[in-house]
Amino acid sequence: MPRPQWYNRTDYPIFTQYQRYRRLHPMQPFYILHPRFEWQVWQRIQDNMAEPIQRNPPSSGLLGTILMMSLCEVVHVYEFLPSRRKTELCHYYQRFYDAACTLGAYHPLLYEKNLVKRMNQGSDPDIYTHGRVTLPGFRHLNCTHTAGVNNH
Repeated sequence: MPRPQWYNRTDYPIFTQYQRYRRLHPMQPFYILHPRFEWQVWQRIQDNMAEPIQRNPPSSGLLGTILMMSLCEVVHVYEFLPSRRKTELCHYYQRFYDAACTLGAYHPLLYEKNLVKRMNQGSDPDIYTHGRVTLPGFRHLNCTHTAGVNNH
């Protein structure tokens, strides 16, 4: 059976990294998302925006958040929506600063943040003071509320 097209044309050498990791940690469970998943997420972002967005994949932060929403009753996400602390730190685990990490250069971050803000069930002070967003798990998400854009 021939390999799927996405397997031969990845942006990064993910399979080489995967093989190396598996050799180092053969007993650790490992999961990989189907490549279609990120484009399904992108489509949900687009469906909730009034204007067309560039077809670049969603951030790993949003993909991870959505994965947790499928597993958990409630998901708390910190600093996905920037608080008053206003940092340009790209990731919590490294000391790399860049405004593009907040505003989005490759990923549709601005649109991701708008969608997460709409889904937030916490208060604005939680976001702006503590940097915390409270999202429902998918079992509790109500998609019937309209906000002037397509809801799917």
